[in-house]
Amino acid sequence: MQVARTEQQIEIPTSWSALPMGDWVAAEIQERLDNWCPHLFGYHLLKVGALSAELSCGCSSIRHQIGVATSGRLLDIKGDPVALPVRTGSVDACLLAHCLDFSPDPHQVLREAERVLTDDGWLIVSGYNPLSLVGIGHCLPFLRQHLPWSARMFTPARVTDWLHLLGCEVMFDERFGYSFMGKQSRIGWWRESVGRDYCRPFASVYVIAARKRRFPLIPVRRRWRLPESIAAPGMARQGW
Repeated sequence: MQVARTEQQIEIPTSWSALPMGDWVAAEIQERLDNWCPHLFGYHLLKVGALSAELSCGCSSIRHQIGVATSGRLLDIKGDPVALPVRTGSVDACLLAHCLDFSPDPHQVLREAERVLTDDGWLIVSGYNPLSLVGIGHCLPFLRQHLPWSARMFTPARVTDWLHLLGCEVMFDERFGYSFMGKQSRIGWWRESVGRDYCRPFASVYVIAARKRRFPLIPVRRRWRLPESIAAPGMARQGW
């Protein structure tokens, strides 16, 4: 299993156009966001990473939306995803579009997102699936030096486990993109339809929406019981 944290230098794309088929992937993620965003309520929405900042969450009732990344377009704050300059428990929804794929410490990215979320806040994560056609390119030495095959790529099951460890409940999980994701790659509606029905675990891209859950620990009070000598039957008051 690939180690989550690495000291290697990672090329981070600052726009979807920097990725082969990036505009198509962004459009597909945007379609999912348009379906899910009506479920998002609150006051603040945080888009972590340059790719997240280019996506729209306009279908949500959350009007204050902030983009944060070290570089890129449409940013409101310049900050590192592994150390977000945001107060704890102040964000109602957080978007991580392919942020884990291009981070040296994806665990810390998720921990920071969970930290800034309010209770019952939403966390939306997308990324490349290594168990797919795009994952084959990641295994080839002459391709893994180039985007998108240079991405870290963690399986959806592994990302789901990380979310569960952080106390998040997965609400939606969708897959798409049954393609090599190269410049000359093509997407056919028939391939997407067949893949969605029969090859879902091998989709190239996953989009997961989870909700932060916090259940209060209420101590169980000990029931008050009468002493046996008082509660024993046949102890009615006797007359003199």
